[in-house]
Amino acid sequence: MFCPDCLRSCAVSALCLLGSAVSAGVPQYINPAGDEFPILAWYSILPDSAQTPERYRELREAGFNISFSHFKSNAQVERALGAMAGTGVRLMLTSHELVDDTEATVNRFKDCADVAGWFLRDEPTASGFPELRQFRNRVYAADSSRVVYLNLFPSMVDAKSLEVKDYDEYVNRFIDEVSLPMVSYDFYPIVDEDGSIHVREQFYDNLERVSRICRERDMPFWAFCLSTAHTPYPVPDNVHMRFEAFSALAYGAQGIQYFTYWQPSSARWNFHHAPIDETGRRTNVYYLIKDLNREIQALSWVFLGAQVEAVGHTGESIPATSVRFASYPHEIRSVESDGQGVIVSRFVNGDKRFLMIVNRDIDHSQTVFVDKDACVKRVSSDGRIVTDHDSSAVVGPGDYILYTW
Repeated sequence: MFCPDCLRSCAVSALCLLGSAVSAGVPQYINPAGDEFPILAWYSILPDSAQTPERYRELREAGFNISFSHFKSNAQVERALGAMAGTGVRLMLTSHELVDDTEATVNRFKDCADVAGWFLRDEPTASGFPELRQFRNRVYAADSSRVVYLNLFPSMVDAKSLEVKDYDEYVNRFIDEVSLPMVSYDFYPIVDEDGSIHVREQFYDNLERVSRICRERDMPFWAFCLSTAHTPYPVPDNVHMRFEAFSALAYGAQGIQYFTYWQPSSARWNFHHAPIDETGRRTNVYYLIKDLNREIQALSWVFLGAQVEAVGHTGESIPATSVRFASYPHEIRSVESDGQGVIVSRFVNGDKRFLMIVNRDIDHSQTVFVDKDACVKRVSSDGRIVTDHDSSAVVGPGDYILYTW
């Protein structure tokens, strides 16, 4: 005989067991963008007056599938979910109530298909990990079907400030103590210092460390592109954002985030030239991101789920803490360039193997010479596999070339 009370009791017991199991270790990563490559907009559409279907369609048109706005209340979350319904955008959810009344908040929204995941906090130091573990456990006790997410400091922050002996310890302790299914960190590598726009060399150190640790732990990581100028970062252009995105993808990133989508107000940071400016209007950066995201999504069959086998650099000198690439597959014998050097990444996705070459020079093109077998094809920017018998290619500043076999 069907007994609702018995069924409810069994469901509660099963949930408690599941919550205990999840709290004991790292849960399985679930792609919050479904079958698409995750592309997240930080500081997305503003609360209240900007929460309209038109704004979410505009966000989606720019290639974003995850929105992360800084909501204070669940009422604001409710309005956002209503506005984004049917647009193809999902919400990375945060509110004061998620922190203060976690169970009730998660239960309120967990049945909404447009919730991508739950946000804990931004840039914790190591002393904050125990409290975040408790927060994470409260979320997973109510819903273990979505990703729980936070963002780590970059490696350029000194170890003393992070409360660890080095950055490796910071990332490993985060994984062990907070136990989320992914690692996300921010690093904005291109700076304008005394009129000289250049790449911070620590950018590669951060990629090396996070990529290596995540490969060892068999878990994904997400990285950032800077899309809003502020001191000391210049107005983002096409070269800069492509360099940041495709460098991260070469190292195996499984999500790309942009800081920011909407221009924040801040006297301290002097934010300007965001994709959506302070008046709510599109800038040229919006259209650059739209084209870049379209390209990333066209290549999702290449990058989504890819497993990096080896990644390194070429050139007379390579960035500090990086490694020289020497792990060539049988089908490709060498990669050389006529400039400062390139990133070379070898990875596998399903039954396809790939070699990706990224020009790490943001000012000059490089001619890249690839000694390869005839079976090696090129992957075009729109995702097509094309025959390419040329042994050399000109790769623009911060751009890439991709091969498969």
